[in-house]
Amino acid sequence: MKEKQMMPPPPPEREELREVPQAPRMIMEISRLLRFRVRQGEDEGVMAQNTARIVLSHLAVHDDLNQLDLVKLTRLKAPTVSVVLRRMEQEGYVKRTPDAKDRRAMRVSLTEKGKEFDRRHLSRISTNDQTAMRGIDGEDQETLVRLLSHIRDNLLEG
Repeated sequence: MKEKQMMPPPPPEREELREVPQAPRMIMEISRLLRFRVRQGEDEGVMAQNTARIVLSHLAVHDDLNQLDLVKLTRLKAPTVSVVLRRMEQEGYVKRTPDAKDRRAMRVSLTEKGKEFDRRHLSRISTNDQTAMRGIDGEDQETLVRLLSHIRDNLLEG
């Protein structure tokens, strides 16, 4: 039987950071908790890797992609995508077939196992998000999204 994963401890509080805004570290802690909770119970093997879940999520939206297009969409390096796809194929999550128009290129699509993993993963995300927002009314949720969007925009601007 698989042993339940334990939540890794947060980083220690740092005296040097006590006088700076606390919200960014709170966001990081919440993000860490959300990721941990979603990953609980996920399959072993390649799907334990974040890169594999990124590839799978793009295939779930844009099924039957050219491998080069998958590299562009994921913004991962081509060798990384190639290695991840090889493992995903070995474990039955994807299938690769030669492109009918260009035999040098490979088309990638999800297998039924890959689609089922995606459904379970989305269900965990949905449950997790609902748990996180429990007791927060619609107006407060809108305010939170507006504030978080502002923080994100500040970081994108540099």
